[in-house]
Amino acid sequence: MEVPNGKHNKPIVCLYEALGTGMLVYSILISKDSPDQNFAITFCLFASICIAGPISGGNLNPAVTLGVFTSN
Repeated sequence: MEVPNGKHNKPIVCLYEALGTGMLVYSILISKDSPDQNFAITFCLFASICIAGPISGGNLNPAVTLGVFTSN
């Protein structure tokens, strides 16, 4: 993994990645009819990366999250 001690903290890394992905999907769904949709999604993605970046490397891809959890 790309963060220090990431292999020893897999559940925490996966939790942060799943929460960040959930926040991104939620922001897409809630701002569906908003005129500022692009700003809302971009801001949510930026905030999620700032929060989860030091823990998970800022990766918010569900496929990578499952790959990290199942890797050795």
